Amino acid sequence: MDSGLQHDHERRAGGYPPREALADAWDEHSRYVGFAAGLFAFGIVVGVLLMLAGYNLLEIIEEMVGEPLFPDIGSESNVDLARFLLVNNTRAFLLSIVGALSLGLLTAWAMVFNGVIVGNVGAYVTRDVGLDYILVGLLPHGIFELPALFIAAGVGFRLLYRFGQRIRGTRDAVFTRPYLYRTGLLVLAGWLLLVVAALVEAFVTPVLLETLFAERLEGMSTAA
Repeated sequence: MDSGLQHDHERRAGGYPPREALADAWDEHSRYVGFAAGLFAFGIVVGVLLMLAGYNLLEIIEEMVGEPLFPDIGSESNVDLARFLLVNNTRAFLLSIVGALSLGLLTAWAMVFNGVIVGNVGAYVTRDVGLDYILVGLLPHGIFELPALFIAAGVGFRLLYRFGQRIRGTRDAVFTRPYLYRTGLLVLAGWLLLVVAALVEAFVTPVLLETLFAERLEGMSTAA
């Protein structure tokens, strides 16, 4: 019995309260979510080390693809910015789930790669502007966005494990109604965190940065 949840055959979605189902989903996926967070943290370390070695990954990638990684959205409204962020983060969210079909390699790569980019860019911004700037710029929306992406990756890794159990014969079916129900609730909860993250990043973060660091940024602009 894996994580006390092999009672799927005794469950029926209609009699499965959402709160209980969500709690069961978290119990089932929490260690996989933690594994995803660990991969992301490893990526951050790699990104910082690359910065210390003199590699600016954004510049390198932009040179390789021949265009900016991020479009100019400075003239867009906050609503458009939030929509842009949500669409892009939703793609990464779904990719982390369906990455199970690549034996988890795509999911693992997404976690490590995003960690490397965050670590590298964060290290450069910290050097040039300050640690407090990067914390204010990342934490307000990051406390919603990162758990959402870790949840998606956790679902992908857990799905891969269930496939492995089915192949080994230790599980009767990969998909059951209770599993789909509770996991669907967890995925929905994760995606709603992305919605909150996009709104915070579009409406709150710019105000905080402008209010707290206007003089510092103006001084850097004048010096440049």
